[in-house]
Amino acid sequence: MSTSVNLKEGKLSISTHVLDTSRGRPADGLLVCLYKFENDKWIFLKQSQTDSNGRCGDLLQDERENPAPGRFKIEFQVNDYFKRIATASMYPMIDVMFDVQDSSEHYHIPLLLNPFGYTTYRGS
Repeated sequence: MSTSVNLKEGKLSISTHVLDTSRGRPADGLLVCLYKFENDKWIFLKQSQTDSNGRCGDLLQDERENPAPGRFKIEFQVNDYFKRIATASMYPMIDVMFDVQDSSEHYHIPLLLNPFGYTTYRGS
């Protein structure tokens, strides 16, 4: 069962999906934190964990959580994930920063992960 993203029209929503490309499987149980850059510092907004399908659909979707456009960061804490699956990795943490131009859109930021590299893009 995957976590669905409840998109509220006119509200900013942010989600992610992490796939471990070295194993060809979703990266489940990976800790993910969302931040916003304000007043020259990163402000913590929310923490979540990827589900069995590697998804976090709840990073930002609550009506009370509707920040203005700006710079955001998703911090993927991959160290514990790789330790749990007994895999050496050179990345303890991966930060993906992105700019939100329109606070009425959905921003899906997937991460394709392996122990010695990663790729990200804006998904749908």
